[in-house]
Amino acid sequence: MIEAATIDQALASAAQTPASYCLLQGIGHVIDEQWYLSHWQKEGFYRGIRRLMAKGDFLVAGEWFSSDSACLGLQTDCLLVDLQRYRTLGLPGFGIADFQVRRLPGTTLQAEDDLFPVNTYFRDVMANAAGWHFIATSLQHQLPVRRFGNAINDCRFNLADDVQVSGFHKLVGQQINQLEQLDHLLPAQRTFIGRIQKQLADAKKGVFLFNIESYDDLQKNDATHAPLDAIFSVAAGFKPYKILQTQGFHVNTKVILFDYSAKALEVRRYIVDHWDGADFPSFIRRIFQAFPHPDAFYQLWHDTTPENIDWHDVEMLWQQELEKWGGAQAFQEHWQVCRQLPHQYLHCDLLQTRQQLLLELGQYKHAYIWWSNAFFTIYSHWHYSATERKQQYLAWIDELAKIAPDCQVNGADHHNVAVNGLTASAYEKQFMRHQDDELTPQHLHAVDIRF
Repeated sequence: MIEAATIDQALASAAQTPASYCLLQGIGHVIDEQWYLSHWQKEGFYRGIRRLMAKGDFLVAGEWFSSDSACLGLQTDCLLVDLQRYRTLGLPGFGIADFQVRRLPGTTLQAEDDLFPVNTYFRDVMANAAGWHFIATSLQHQLPVRRFGNAINDCRFNLADDVQVSGFHKLVGQQINQLEQLDHLLPAQRTFIGRIQKQLADAKKGVFLFNIESYDDLQKNDATHAPLDAIFSVAAGFKPYKILQTQGFHVNTKVILFDYSAKALEVRRYIVDHWDGADFPSFIRRIFQAFPHPDAFYQLWHDTTPENIDWHDVEMLWQQELEKWGGAQAFQEHWQVCRQLPHQYLHCDLLQTRQQLLLELGQYKHAYIWWSNAFFTIYSHWHYSATERKQQYLAWIDELAKIAPDCQVNGADHHNVAVNGLTASAYEKQFMRHQDDELTPQHLHAVDIRF
């Protein structure tokens, strides 16, 4: 991660690293990662960037700037630069916006996914907007200037333009109940808040029926480790029961499910009490009837609600879950054992009201806790500053290490970096030993996963 005052400074620093590409983001640029199901084969931001890198043969990819004066340039909120090409071209300047009139060399580009229209001849077009020199360098060396395209652009926002004028900054941290409150905002700001509005309003009654996180960070314990006396877990999906499978347990192992969503706890209790572990898609229909939307906010994939859900998608997701367990029979057998374990349901918010959770943790010698990305959610970002989230996280790991030093930890830190493979005491000591910031977060995990 590199921070610089200008694009040229950032690229000059990036060129000194072994990296092959540099993704440039301006202040206020936000990547909106959507939950697309894998069988949809939808591209999204990250796959789109990987596609551009795989295609190669360009200096820069992004979106073009145009104006009524027919000046050419590049939008500077987000750009992808091929650093290997940038080095071989002698570190060309990006080209700042000014009032000089320049004419690009006569060139025709004929690639369907280039930034510029097909068969456009550039000799009579002025270039004085930001990025003009990257365009001129690309044309001079017969390189396309590739555009991001809709798949990437639909998953990103530039929120910085005229923030003070639009009053966007005054909304941060506030409850957004109606989109009519946003009429004064710029289109990108309004669309962004429209997308996250449900999380801001309903996250505290949210229900995750499936896990979004990977199970790759659950390393199987060897026979020398004692089985767990307790598993503490956010009330989401089946990861707590996968933790039991990998870490080992006994007939008296306690399952403590905690969440800031009381509805998530109600639904989990219902699943444990009433489901036999077979045909989860059919049981979800019962859940929707017992806990109807919108009283329960179901955290489903892109643009999906209980009213418009495609049950084929549910079946595909369930089959993918079963594959992680070795099939339906293996899952059901494990579930039937685990649901008989003593369960406790604890309503608490790790960022505000965690004392009861800590008291429970202190009762067990061999415990494991999974808190997922509680310190890095849309809700926590909106309602807490980066400094506040860091302070809360530091307090959390300090309290955790004091009250349950031998507890195994799993989740994400306040930078959304994976935490696993350590006890609470060992993690706290290593974390506090080194200074970290947003550009150089610590990586204290055995296995890195995305959240």
